[in-house]
Amino acid sequence: ASHPDSCLVCDKGNRCQLRQLASDMGIGLVEFQRIHQITTIEEVNPFIERDLSKCILCAKCIRACQELVVEGAIDYFQRGFANKPATLNNLPLEDSECTFCGTCVALCPTGALTEKERSYGGTTKTTVQTTCPFCGCGCCISLEVKDNHIVRVSPGEMDEVDHGTLCVRGRYGYDFIHSPDRLTKPLVKVKDSFTEVSWEQALELIATQFKRIKDGYGPDSLAILGSSKCTNEENYLLQRFSRSVLGTNNIDNGSRLYNSVTRQGLGSSIGFSGTTNYLTDLEQSEVIMVVGADPTSSAPIVEYAIKRAIKYKGAKLILIDPRQIKLSSFAHLWLRPKVGTDVALLNSMAKAIIEEGLLDEEFVARRTDNFEVLNKALERYSPEYTEAITGVPNQEIRVAARLYAMSSRSAVVYGTGITQNANGTNAIKTISNIALLTGNIGRRGGGIYALQRENNGQGACDMGALPDFLPGYQNVADVQKRMKFEKRWGLKLPTNPGLTALEIIEQAKEGKIKGLYIVGENPILGFPNSSLVKEALVSLDFLVVQDIFLTETARLANVILPAASFAEKEGTFTNFEGRVNRLRKAIEPIGES
Repeated sequence: ASHPDSCLVCDKGNRCQLRQLASDMGIGLVEFQRIHQITTIEEVNPFIERDLSKCILCAKCIRACQELVVEGAIDYFQRGFANKPATLNNLPLEDSECTFCGTCVALCPTGALTEKERSYGGTTKTTVQTTCPFCGCGCCISLEVKDNHIVRVSPGEMDEVDHGTLCVRGRYGYDFIHSPDRLTKPLVKVKDSFTEVSWEQALELIATQFKRIKDGYGPDSLAILGSSKCTNEENYLLQRFSRSVLGTNNIDNGSRLYNSVTRQGLGSSIGFSGTTNYLTDLEQSEVIMVVGADPTSSAPIVEYAIKRAIKYKGAKLILIDPRQIKLSSFAHLWLRPKVGTDVALLNSMAKAIIEEGLLDEEFVARRTDNFEVLNKALERYSPEYTEAITGVPNQEIRVAARLYAMSSRSAVVYGTGITQNANGTNAIKTISNIALLTGNIGRRGGGIYALQRENNGQGACDMGALPDFLPGYQNVADVQKRMKFEKRWGLKLPTNPGLTALEIIEQAKEGKIKGLYIVGENPILGFPNSSLVKEALVSLDFLVVQDIFLTETARLANVILPAASFAEKEGTFTNFEGRVNRLRKAIEPIGES
C-alpha cells in the first residue's frame, strides 16, 4: 500500500523478499494512489542505514532483537499510520541498547535496513559458507562475492551454534580483507628497510639461516610460535616442521597464555581438557553459573544463549564477577568477590553443598575418587570464614550453593577472568569439584563451558602446537606414544619437552634462542611485558614473521612472509565446544600472499 517504486536503485535488489512475493503472485504496478511514507534515510551510525519508507511493518527486526539476541533495543513506536519500529523514545540507534549485531539487517525482507558500508555492483552470484575468524564460538557466516571482492557478510544457514545470529565483529568486521595495508609480497630487511623479493629468494634465505643456526648451535636454539588464529592444518604442519625438520619441541601458540590452565585443571580432574557439552545444551539448563567471563564481549553467541535460557526457559543465572557487566541485569544472584578470591568462594560453595547434604551421593560414589580427601581439604572453607576473604556475605554463598545443587541441570560458564589468574588452575579444579559433587557432568543441560578467546585456541592445542604434547595431547616424554609418530613420520623425534612461549622470549633475551619463526602472532602486543618481548626479539640472530599486516612484531623481522586471510584459504577451525568447522575459500589470495 505504501512501498515506493525504487527497486532499480535499492541495494536489496533481487534479495528483496517483498519483490519475490509480488512476482510470484503476479502483482505489478499498483493502480491506486499510494499512502506515502514521508521519511528521511538515516545514516548517523557507522553500520546500519535505515530507510523506513520501505518498511512493511513485518516485525522481523523486532522479533529478532527480542527473541534471538534478547537485547530488546527496538519495538513498535507510535500507532496507526505513524507506526514504525524504533528504539525507546525514538532515540538514535547509537544512543540505545543496540549492539549493532546486524541480525535485524540480515532478516529485513526489504531495503528498510541495509549495511551502510556496502559496495553495490549488482546481484552477487557467488555465496560461500565459511566460519567466522574472530572469537572461539565458530559461527557460520556467508561471504557474498563479486569480482574477487567480499561484498557483504551475512549469517550462514541456521545452525546449532548461532541460530542465524552474529555479533558486530562477525557481521561488519571484514574490511581488513581488502585493506590497502595488506602484505602482498615477501619482504627482506636490508639496512633497516624492507625490500620486496620473490618467494624463492625469501625461502632460500630462511632455509640457509635456519640451517646455519641449527648446525652451529643445535636444534634447540630454534623455535616456532604457532597461532590460535590459524587453521588446524596450518598448526599441524608447523608442529611437524618444528619436530621433523628443525628437530626441536620448541613450539607453542598464544592460547597457552589463557588456555593451559583449562587443559591442566579439567584434564586432571574430569579427564577431559575442554568444554564438556554443546552450546545447544546450555539453553536446556535450569541454573547457569557464569564465573570470570563477560560473554557479551568475548563470546556473544554464548551470551545470546544464556539470555534466551533465562527469558524463555526460566533458567536462573548466578553471576560471579566483581564488575558490573551486561549480564548483571539478568542475574538471579550476583556475587561480587574481591579480585583473586574466586578459589576461596568456589571452595566455600562446595563446602556448603557437602555440609547441607545437597550432593549427588550416588554419582560421587560411582564416578569419583578421593571424596574424603576433598571433604577434609574443605573443612576450613565455611561460608562465614570465606566472607572475610571474599567480601561476599555468607548467606549469599549458601543461597548460590543451594541454587546450583538443587537444580537437576546446572551448568558453569567460565572465561579468562579466572584462567589468567595466578591460581587459575586451582579455580578450574574447584569448578570441576562443584560439578562432580552435584552430578552435573555427562548430563544434558549441565556441564562445564570453557570459553576460548581466539577462533582456534582449542584447535591449535589439539594439533600439537605445544612444547610438551604431540597431536591429540600425547606426551612427547611418553616413549610408546612418541614411537607411534616416529613410525608414521619415518624419523627420530626430539625427546625432551620444549620451551613455552614465554620461556622462548626469555631465552631469546639471554641469547640461547637464536632463530624464531612467528606465524600469525603479534607478541609485542599480545604477550605481557611488551618492552621485554621487544628486547628479546631484537636480540635474535634471525627472525621470520608470517602475517597479514606489518605488525609491531613484523617490523623487527629479517624476513616477512605475506599470509592469506581466512577468506582466501581452505581448512578447519575448532570452536570452544570442540566442534570442527569448515573454512572455505571465497576469493583468490591478495597479491602473492
